[in-house]
Amino acid sequence: MTPGENDEVTYRDGRDRHRGRIEEVRDPGPHAVYRIRNERTNEVQVITQDQLDDQAEGRPDAPTG
Repeated sequence: MTPGENDEVTYRDGRDRHRGRIEEVRDPGPHAVYRIRNERTNEVQVITQDQLDDQAEGRPDAPTG
């Protein structure tokens, strides 16, 4: 299932994992781009679908940074 606006997600920024809430989804689908509000720093980050952690693949969802 593809995450939508206001969903909480875990994502990777380089090697670090972060948690945040999706504010906007652009081009929904396999090449989606997300504007995410980082829950720790309150910064807005723009990430791609590939940077989202997929819990279905067994990736841990604990942030490291």
